[in-house]
Amino acid sequence: MSAQEEMDLVHRSVFLIPKDTGPMTIAQEFATAKYALSKNQLKAWYLFIASMDEHHVPEQGTMYTFDAVRFADKLNINATKARGMIVAEIFTKLSQNYIDLRSREDGSGEQDIYHANFISELSYNRKTHILEVSIPPRLNQYLFNLREGTYISMDIEDILALDTIVSMRLFIYLRNLGRLNIHEISVDRLRREIALYPESSYKEFKRRVITPSIEEIRRHTKYKDFFIDDDGGPGRKATTIVFGFTKTPIGDTYFPNLAPALVKQLREKFSERILVLFSMACDEGFEPSYIKDSFDGISEACIVSNFHLVFDRITKDARMGKKKGADTYGRYFITAVKQDWAGASHQGKTALKKGMARIENKQLEERMREAKEQEDNQDRADYYLKHAKEYVAAMTLSDLLAFMKRHASQLDYLAGRRGFNREHACSRKKTYREYRLLTQVVLGKMMAGEIPVSVNSSSLFE
Repeated sequence: MSAQEEMDLVHRSVFLIPKDTGPMTIAQEFATAKYALSKNQLKAWYLFIASMDEHHVPEQGTMYTFDAVRFADKLNINATKARGMIVAEIFTKLSQNYIDLRSREDGSGEQDIYHANFISELSYNRKTHILEVSIPPRLNQYLFNLREGTYISMDIEDILALDTIVSMRLFIYLRNLGRLNIHEISVDRLRREIALYPESSYKEFKRRVITPSIEEIRRHTKYKDFFIDDDGGPGRKATTIVFGFTKTPIGDTYFPNLAPALVKQLREKFSERILVLFSMACDEGFEPSYIKDSFDGISEACIVSNFHLVFDRITKDARMGKKKGADTYGRYFITAVKQDWAGASHQGKTALKKGMARIENKQLEERMREAKEQEDNQDRADYYLKHAKEYVAAMTLSDLLAFMKRHASQLDYLAGRRGFNREHACSRKKTYREYRLLTQVVLGKMMAGEIPVSVNSSSLFE
């Protein structure tokens, strides 16, 4: 390598634009990594990762450059002065804090260990607000070399929306388990791997970690029906927890294009039936952001009856060929409620009854759609399960051994403390749990498109 090439390597720089929406990927080891960061430090770290191009493989010596003030915007740092400096100090703390990544123990208690500070070097220019940071070389590999191992995929906005470090860590940990199709684990394993309040009783751990996290995850992320439960009871010690992430509820389903902050405001102010009503009105030009505080103190019955009058007017206009523009009807919805057109025209009771019927019909339509979707998903899962079993059965012994070696970390993770018995897997007896775990991994990869469904090709196991 020439002197110039060495100089270019040292000064290689990648400019980052902060990405606070959309998917991000991290190595699965981050779910159980040991570190001691504040809420803002952890958010800054994940915003940093999300802003990187996962297809870009950095070279040793790469400096990541970004506008610290723009990062402050995405982190909701609202200080009137020195916002860039606040972000620079956050990354300075990251340079002083370490992350500890460890593999699962083997039979003799040995582990692979990686230990490093999050940031190896940084530079901040107070005039331009430009922050330059570099990462330890091997940590770069964990961030970018994801195709060879397993990884977690999440939406960065969910991470940034959470309020506390405990909810962020629990969310990331359980999302990783959900990715592996694991929804039941021992309390001991949860506490050991998440490493929060390790010396406390489970009762205290539940009070300080699980209970507040459930509320936060439901309130701030798209998983409004998220749950955690345990098998404890009167006179019975909890030994196992179950959890689940379920689909976005009706409020967020009907407002896919609204800012999360506005959706949150609407959900806090109005009932689900009003949200359904608003969603239908949006198709006619109604803009929920117009409301702000305009409907405060107005009864649900008044909103429903007056919205119905406007819907009725739209229908009549369309039938007579006199339909107006969307903006006009959008303003009508607001005016009708504030001036109580239904009450003024003595149509309140009739309009309320018909408005409620309109909402119920829309809710019924949504439930039917969801039922059809669930049915389709179940059919899809059954289809892939059948082919996953055929795939496992079609493997030669050498194919099977190669597959288990290639996916050893995932199989061992699924097996937990009991370990994954390769001999049992090779027998392919359906009574062995290893057969079910093996099939589960194949099923997941088929549904993700990583394994073809057909088993007629000899290249399937390459």
